[in-house]
Amino acid sequence: MTSDIRLIALDLDGTLLGSDHAAIPQRNLDALRAAAAKGVKIAIATGRSWSLVRETAQTLGCVSYGITANGALALDAADEAPLVKFPMDASQCVEIIRILRRHGLYYELYVDGKNYMQADELDGAQEFCLSPAFYDVFMRSVRLVPDMAAFAAEMLPEKFDIFYVDAQQRGAVVEELLSTGPLEITGALQTNLELTARGVNKGRALAALADKLGLNASQVMAFGDADNDLEMLEWAGWSFAMANATHEAKAAAKFVTGSNAEGGVGMAVEQYCLA
Repeated sequence: MTSDIRLIALDLDGTLLGSDHAAIPQRNLDALRAAAAKGVKIAIATGRSWSLVRETAQTLGCVSYGITANGALALDAADEAPLVKFPMDASQCVEIIRILRRHGLYYELYVDGKNYMQADELDGAQEFCLSPAFYDVFMRSVRLVPDMAAFAAEMLPEKFDIFYVDAQQRGAVVEELLSTGPLEITGALQTNLELTARGVNKGRALAALADKLGLNASQVMAFGDADNDLEMLEWAGWSFAMANATHEAKAAAKFVTGSNAEGGVGMAVEQYCLA
């Protein structure tokens, strides 16, 4: 099967990264570096902030762009200059923070590609972090503020990442959050919640980035595994859900590849970009 793939967009957790949410399987490394050597541009497309992606991008060594915060920010990896931005409303963010405090929920806030936590809530990051390896990355990147509500009121935040919401309280929390105004609520995991402005998603940001590069959907390859990847998988002409992906992600994608643990990204890149 022939293709004219010029841009590859990669989700991280459950997709590019292995089970520790930190290391990149060797097969993925080799295939993506080979594709980049052929002139294919590589973009990380993640729910994370750029500050939590930078080390992975440096390890990969061939990343040109970052689509972060579920599509709220796209930037040039070389100088970290923003290319696309869809921020949240600051006053709405202050209301959201009050709700999260009332429910005793831990969260981080993404602003200008950086991740922030309130200093007296940092213990929550360790309690609910994805893995010890990821916790190390988190601690090297997180910035602490004394009062998150006061901080958010002066900023244009990109995203809330709420670490853990118990299944029994999830419905009530979501209902309260939606009462603050238009919101996009999704999650890369079964236990977290991710909040962005209405209409923000990876697919919208990827389409905007491709347009800036003069590319169309048929020239874009995308990989994902979860609900926050659906629009990206639907839009890209060459989209791949991982074997470990949700049913919804598999339905949205054109193809299914191997699991994240076995280097499924590398498998597809070898077959459709390098063959």
